Amino acid sequence: MVRGLLTKITELRPDITWRINNTYSNGIDNTVLEILLFEAPHQTGRIAFQLEDGHVINYRYKELRKQLPAQIMDILLDVISFEMATA
Repeated sequence: MVRGLLTKITELRPDITWRINNTYSNGIDNTVLEILLFEAPHQTGRIAFQLEDGHVINYRYKELRKQLPAQIMDILLDVISFEMATA
């Protein structure tokens, strides 16, 4: 689902690209992924979340503000809404 929402963002804004990095894993039950969002050539967003439960640890995306705790799906939907409003 995360990949689908990221694809939706790039459909709305073809100049946005993204990359997912595995930033931490203990090999058992804790994996932290980081989504990096770019508008060439600048990084415009960074979202770190726990893979197992979708809990967002930290995020930054342009002027978008949301109070943590949040889930990754909520943040990505907010990014889509933000981009739709600014398009």
